[in-house]
Amino acid sequence: MLAVAIGEGIVLLLLALLVAGLLRSHAEILRALHDLGASVEPGESRAARTAPTRPSVTPSDSAAADVVGLDLTGSTAAVSVAGAKHDTLLAFLSTGCSTCQPFWDAFRDGVTLPGATRLVVVVQDEESEARLRALAGPHLEVIASNAAWESYGVPGSPHFVYVDGPAGRVTGEGTGPDWPSVRALLTQAADDRAARAGAASGRTADVEWHDNPTRIDAELMHAGVGSGHPSLTAPPDDDLAP
Repeated sequence: MLAVAIGEGIVLLLLALLVAGLLRSHAEILRALHDLGASVEPGESRAARTAPTRPSVTPSDSAAADVVGLDLTGSTAAVSVAGAKHDTLLAFLSTGCSTCQPFWDAFRDGVTLPGATRLVVVVQDEESEARLRALAGPHLEVIASNAAWESYGVPGSPHFVYVDGPAGRVTGEGTGPDWPSVRALLTQAADDRAARAGAASGRTADVEWHDNPTRIDAELMHAGVGSGHPSLTAPPDDDLAP
């Protein structure tokens, strides 16, 4: 009997060690998943986590990537972003986050974007097609593409990426609590970019204008200073003599 009791004790000790090891391993797995941004709650996807709602658009100058995925009919779709003649606003949304709802409502009703900017909503592959169709309405362009979320390093939804099509560059990205606040930031960013481009163009034109020989000759002729005029051969400081 003593031997049996000792054997059972040993078995129980081994089982306790096995359970402790499994629990420790499970905790390490959960911690690793959390660090990677994966969900640990049933039915919760990464898209359901919301990004900060403070309005912000961060200037950026990274290369843009085309969006390839599935449209609302389940067909393969590709959105040309880099090298397009127009700018593109990529709106990374989900069907599960409450802060995304105002954007779905605004986009479904129709919004005005700076210039000829194209709006494309990008969701993750796991989203419900029926729910997406209800939120998108008949006109909103929606692409399901996990690859695009990875390419643009989207931290959560809602998140917006503004792409300069001709340059093929991301010029700004960020988020906000509603569409008016995000649109105001995008408009400001577009105005700032136009102002910088105009200032650079103005400086170039100003230099070219002042150094243009044709303009200089025309002004001299208008003042009566032609070829052979004495002032052209006078010493540089002659006009400063008493």
